[in-house]
Amino acid sequence: MIRPLIWAMLVLMLFIGGCASNGAPKDNALSHHKMAQSYLAGKNYTAALKELLAAEKMDSKDAAIQASLGEVYFQKKAYVLSEKHYKKSLTLRPDDPMVEHNLAALYLDMQQWQDAARLFRKVSQNLVFSHPVRALTGLGVAHHYNGEHLKAILAYNEALDYSPRSSELSFLMAKTYMAMNKYELASKRLEDALQISPGFNAARMMLGESYMHLGQTALAAEMFREVANREDRTARGTRAREYLQLLEDGK
Repeated sequence: MIRPLIWAMLVLMLFIGGCASNGAPKDNALSHHKMAQSYLAGKNYTAALKELLAAEKMDSKDAAIQASLGEVYFQKKAYVLSEKHYKKSLTLRPDDPMVEHNLAALYLDMQQWQDAARLFRKVSQNLVFSHPVRALTGLGVAHHYNGEHLKAILAYNEALDYSPRSSELSFLMAKTYMAMNKYELASKRLEDALQISPGFNAARMMLGESYMHLGQTALAAEMFREVANREDRTARGTRAREYLQLLEDGK
């Protein structure tokens, strides 16, 4: 924005008269930001927040500092503050795909499905964003929870073009097929997921459930028995044993 002439003169005078100290706040802000990033990497979010608040006091117009504040508030589940700082970062540095992606992920946690989908789609089409599969996966999740199941399947298929051997994507597609009562399609995707990742017990559990819906009780029991053995004394293992009991009682 073009400043009035008198304001520009004042800025110039401040620079000439105080050039020795003018750079110090930015340098100190950078130091605090670097320390905060170390704390973030170590998942010490309270210490990171303290450093970032100190950095913001010294340089409130640094887009990276605002983005980091958005991240740390997200990790501390202070979602309104997280959104505020992500948006401020994007005001300072518009169309930053990483910040837009993180804001979209925040909207998933806030259950603002349409806002999440809009941003994930935008980011997925940004050629400088290096992780399009993440954006497309997020897009599918947003559509799934918004009840737009066909759009979710389309998004997951786009993601699979980038990562065809992703067991997680096959699992997510199966979850959407289950919501659509398309149990045969769900079973196929879950079988694919287990072929890629044999230890994927969430997929094995859901496959058992899809077999139950299809009336394939012997196959369902096989899946539940495997889960119960692999995850003894866990919530999933307990649920698998309950299913096994139901199947046994129904004989």
